[in-house]
Amino acid sequence: MLISMAKMTPENRDLKAAAIVAAARKTFLSQGYDAASMDQIALNAGVSKRTVYNRFRSKEELFAAAIEDSCRQILPVDIDTVEASMTPEEFVNEMAHAFMHGILDPEALALRRIASFEAGRNPALGRVYLAHGPAYMAATFAPMLARIAKRSKLSIDDEEIAIYRLGALISEPLYTEALLGVIPDNLERAIDQQIENGLAAFWRIYGK
Repeated sequence: MLISMAKMTPENRDLKAAAIVAAARKTFLSQGYDAASMDQIALNAGVSKRTVYNRFRSKEELFAAAIEDSCRQILPVDIDTVEASMTPEEFVNEMAHAFMHGILDPEALALRRIASFEAGRNPALGRVYLAHGPAYMAATFAPMLARIAKRSKLSIDDEEIAIYRLGALISEPLYTEALLGVIPDNLERAIDQQIENGLAAFWRIYGK
């Protein structure tokens, strides 16, 4: 049973910046990256164009913020407390489910499709997605995995590489299928099965 986890909402977060990022995400999803304009984003956010540029220098920077914000929503507010309240196996399973629900969210899938399409003609945008999506998540989860390794005596030399491997094990082929519009009739069951098989392989690889 998944515990209820409130999403990350930093107390000192700039509310206007948050509104701009939310508006940018909405605009990218409805119009695509190329057709989205800073004028439309400002209109959707209910702020002036100058206010947008005071916080984000370019549309590319806004796209990066939208991606990173989507990743941030996957994590619980007080992740240290959640981690301390569980065994290593329970915590990894919990994070695996949070991760899978996050990346399979329809908006997250749509942003990935936009990045993949645009990267064909603008490789820089592909690099933005990688840096603020997968790389951001790997850097965020790596310290947690290092602590888990100590508690469970796993043998891990490079936590970030291990995180990428774990992500692949618990998400594929389900994630690629979802990107291409093939969604199982019982998605929750498919997620559970994917994670169960992926984690079993992960524990075997790293010595559990």
